[in-house]
Amino acid sequence: MSRTPRKSIRSLTVACIAMISLTSCGGSSKNDAASVDGSAIAKTKLETALTQLSEAGQITLENGVVPMDAVRSVLAAIIRGEATKQILAQYNVTVTDADTKAVVDQVSQDAGYDTLGQELKDLIIGLNSGDLALARVKAPSEADIEKMYNESPASLGAMCAQHILVKEEATAKEVIQKLNDGGDFKKLAGEYSTEPNAATTGGILGSTDGDCISLSDYQSQFDSAFTAGALTAKVGVPTGPVKSSFGYHVIMIRPFADIKASLVMMLSKSPGMLLMTGFLATHEVTIASEYGRWDTATGKITDL
Repeated sequence: MSRTPRKSIRSLTVACIAMISLTSCGGSSKNDAASVDGSAIAKTKLETALTQLSEAGQITLENGVVPMDAVRSVLAAIIRGEATKQILAQYNVTVTDADTKAVVDQVSQDAGYDTLGQELKDLIIGLNSGDLALARVKAPSEADIEKMYNESPASLGAMCAQHILVKEEATAKEVIQKLNDGGDFKKLAGEYSTEPNAATTGGILGSTDGDCISLSDYQSQFDSAFTAGALTAKVGVPTGPVKSSFGYHVIMIRPFADIKASLVMMLSKSPGMLLMTGFLATHEVTIASEYGRWDTATGKITDL
C-alpha cells in the first residue's frame, strides 16, 4: 500500500446543483447559517432552498427531517457561491446578462426545472452564473503570485510541499532539529523517510504536471490530518511533527524560486477556481453550530 498521505478520492454531490455541474470553525448570529469573511448567509436562504428541494423530490426526508448530509451539501454550495462573489469583486469581474442567459438556457431544459420554487431557481442560476464569471478571472501577475505565496501559500489554491515521513514522533523531532540547524531537506528525506523513492524525490509532493498540487486535490485525496498540517506550514519553515494515519510527517512549503514555473503554469489554466478555493482556506468561515463546522482540510462542513 502506498505510504503517501493520499486517500481515496471521494465524490461530492451537491444536492441543489444536481441539474448542472459547477465548473476555521465558530458560531454565527442566531439568524445566520454561516458567514464568509464576515459576509452573512441567512438561515432563511438555506431553509427555503431545502424546503423547495424537498417539495421537488430532490431530497428524501428521513422521519420528516432533511438529512444533515443534504443540509451540509446545500450550505457548502452556498458558501462557495459567496466566496465566488468575493473573488469576482476582488478581481473586478462581473456576472453578465450573457452568463445568466447561458445558465437559464441550460437548466430550463431539465425536466424537473419547472417544479422548483423561484428562490431555488434563482439560487441555482446565481451559483452557476458566478462560475461562468469565475472562469474569466485573470491570474495575478508573477510578482503578485510571489507575494501571495510568501504571505499565505494556500491563498493561491495550490500546495507546493515536500515532506519526510517517519514512524516515531521522536524521529520527526530529530529531523526538524537537523533542518533547523541547516540540514538539506532532500538529503534528510533520503536518510530518514519511509516513503518509497524519497531519496530520489526529496519528499516532493508534485503532480504529473509539476511541483505543485491543487488544494482541492489535497482536500479530496490526502489524509485530512496531513492536509491540516500542510495548511499551517510557512514557506521554507519545517513544520511538525504532523501525525496522520501513515505516521509522523515533517512538512515544508518549498521556496517560491523552486516552484515558480509550476505554480505560474497552474494558475494560468484555472486561476478563478484556484483563487476561490484558496480564499475559503485562508479566510474565516463560520458555521452555525447546529450544522457543524467548516473544515479547511477537507473543504467541507463536518461534525463539531
